[in-house]
Amino acid sequence: MPTNTLLLEIGTEELPPKSLNNLREALQQNVAAGLDQAELSHGRVESFATPRRLGILVHDLADRQPDQNVEKRGPAVKSAFDDDGAPTKALAGFMRGCNVNDPSQLDTITTKKGDYLVYRAIKSGLDLPSLLEGLFGSALTGLPVDRRMRWGKSRLEFVRPVQWLVCLYGSSIIPIQLLGKKASNTSSGHRFMSGGQFEITSANDYVELCRKNYVLADFTERKNLIREQVVKLATQEKSHLEVDEDLLNEVTSLVEWPRALAGGFDSSFLSVPPEALVSAMKEHQRYFHLMDNNGKLVPRFITISNIESLDSSQVVAGNERVIRPRLADAAFFFEQDTRTSLEEKFTRLENVVFQADLGTYAEKCHRIASLAAYIAVQLGSDNESAKRAGKLCKADLVSDMVGEFPDLQGTMGSYYARHDNEAEEVCVAIAQHYRPTQSGGILPDSDVASCVALADKIDSLIGIFGINQPPTGSRDPFALRRQSLGVIRICVENQLDIPLNDCLSEACRLYGRGFETANVSNYIVERLTSYYQEQGIPGDVVDAAINNSSTSVNLLGIDDVVRTLQSFRNGPAARSIIAANKRVTNFLKKAGPSDLASSFDATVATNEAEIELGRALTELDLSKSKGAGAKLEKLAVLQEPIDHFFDEVMVMAEDESVRKNRLGLLQKLRQQFLEVADFSLLQ
Repeated sequence: MPTNTLLLEIGTEELPPKSLNNLREALQQNVAAGLDQAELSHGRVESFATPRRLGILVHDLADRQPDQNVEKRGPAVKSAFDDDGAPTKALAGFMRGCNVNDPSQLDTITTKKGDYLVYRAIKSGLDLPSLLEGLFGSALTGLPVDRRMRWGKSRLEFVRPVQWLVCLYGSSIIPIQLLGKKASNTSSGHRFMSGGQFEITSANDYVELCRKNYVLADFTERKNLIREQVVKLATQEKSHLEVDEDLLNEVTSLVEWPRALAGGFDSSFLSVPPEALVSAMKEHQRYFHLMDNNGKLVPRFITISNIESLDSSQVVAGNERVIRPRLADAAFFFEQDTRTSLEEKFTRLENVVFQADLGTYAEKCHRIASLAAYIAVQLGSDNESAKRAGKLCKADLVSDMVGEFPDLQGTMGSYYARHDNEAEEVCVAIAQHYRPTQSGGILPDSDVASCVALADKIDSLIGIFGINQPPTGSRDPFALRRQSLGVIRICVENQLDIPLNDCLSEACRLYGRGFETANVSNYIVERLTSYYQEQGIPGDVVDAAINNSSTSVNLLGIDDVVRTLQSFRNGPAARSIIAANKRVTNFLKKAGPSDLASSFDATVATNEAEIELGRALTELDLSKSKGAGAKLEKLAVLQEPIDHFFDEVMVMAEDESVRKNRLGLLQKLRQQFLEVADFSLLQ
């Protein structure tokens, strides 16, 4: 079957930069899925995206669907004809459905149930042009777009108004219509540097023709070029650069012909906290900031221009002129904010609502302070510093700086705390109490900061669950999934040995509204599965670790069990012990309530194997063993008597007293293993 390269390019007004790469990836996936569904054989699918276009190249695409063999079974031969040999109603209806006029056009097949009439035909596949409009239309409709635009008098909707449409198969134009445009082979080059429109003579020439018209259509190529340029320029500036991937993706989405340029600002602005200057440069101007070898901000930046200027100094001067008032604003905000203490700012939190049903941020901070101090006592940490940091941790929300740069909350609070001569532990805890702010993000690095971070997250979880607004599949406005994973990571990775139930109960007490802990505890524990699966630990190990006999939840303890089980399951004793636990569980499930009413009595035992197992269980003492590994080592000695027991003993004996006694022995055995985990859940 003939193949060729297919090109689709949708030219638009400027696309939203923060979603451009997602649009590109989604379009590629949707088109590939559509081709597969249409059974069009194809090779590699490439996607392209610039501020003014989305594009797709499909290599080695067949020019039509393959023909299909159609086979429909009809009535049995014996019921297909009447006594005169004429078609019965059943056969006549079948022939009409197959558009057949004569029974001779049907074949006969022999099956175990007899002979049947069958219709066979070849259905011709549709050609490519007749399929593309619907295929591309579905792919575009399925793009992840929060808000679509309408333009002109049309009711058509897309991310941005469409300016042109290109669709080529090889060098042939496929005249499809999409989004109000009829496809041609005419595209547009760089808005300022090219001569305007240009013709694409062949789909295979797309990338190079775009390049000749000052457009780097490949998103990844453009991104890598920008990375190379900024790193090279930073070296020339004798400075250090940490490439912010989010910023890199955004500037890649803003330019078609990138050129990195270095500029500077007045060094007097360095008296402002560097995070504020970086936010001003990044959020407002999309500049890359530079640092010296010690990691300190220097008064230089790198900007990405969308043109190759004959006089780049003018472009640099323009960028320097634009950033100056932004930095001046940051300096002004900082100066204004330091005129009042954090304590004074805290009083203004009484007018800032945390959640309508849960009160103000001032009330939340009082709860955080008390809960952080409680957790600190559990850890043997500095409860006074935890309490102070908890009270002041949200005070910077009313500052001018955080009002302008919301991403600096916590960070600016720590600067204001130092300005107020608060203890360094308090300053650090204020800065770090939001951590981790994203999946895999850094954690608080001190006990006091961990206490405040946990208190903040637990308070939110208890409160939002308490007013019955838990996360749903589509809504999580208070980021409770992230906060619950934050609780897990802080406890596990910072090695905090604290009972979660007690912390949740204390948080409920501080609300004083009868909130309960069960839903929150279960929600956090449910998040453990995804936490460990990201580390390659399967769900059955987590389930086994969670379902033990402990009535309290200790996340660090669960982590110990999970990692012990993961190591154990690959060991020599694993298969036997897991199988034995499954057998024990099955026996106990089958037993009636009356059979499980008795405990094991060694004097009633008659079989040497059950006496041996009973003796081993009596001698086993797990109470002095610390950690799951130590307990599992002791439980491992039961392997031989367990195997012997199941080889020699009929558990469900006819004698009721013997049966009850043996089931009592199995209950005792199961309870010992449940001290560590439910081994029967391991696969």
